[in-house]
Amino acid sequence: MLKSINTSGWPVMKGKCPTCPFNKDENGRETAPEIADMVRSRCLTEASQICHHPRLYGKKEDHLCRGARDFQLEFFHRIGLLETLTDEAWENKAQEILA
Repeated sequence: MLKSINTSGWPVMKGKCPTCPFNKDENGRETAPEIADMVRSRCLTEASQICHHPRLYGKKEDHLCRGARDFQLEFFHRIGLLETLTDEAWENKAQEILA
């Protein structure tokens, strides 16, 4: 069972880290499609994804994944929940829902 962590208020990475599963190769394909699919499913049904990159170097994980957030923004914008594809729109909607 996965450990539950409250990531409310955590910042999102400014860009995708070098090992982000949402990065694309020179042919436009995701570098880790199976992992990206797993993260996509989880970040739509359970929680935002914590960026794994710091863990690879023994550092504290304290940011959310930019690749996963970009996917969330696009999905929730397409279904009309977010007005724009921005972190600000995400935060505003989260505050509205939690109010």
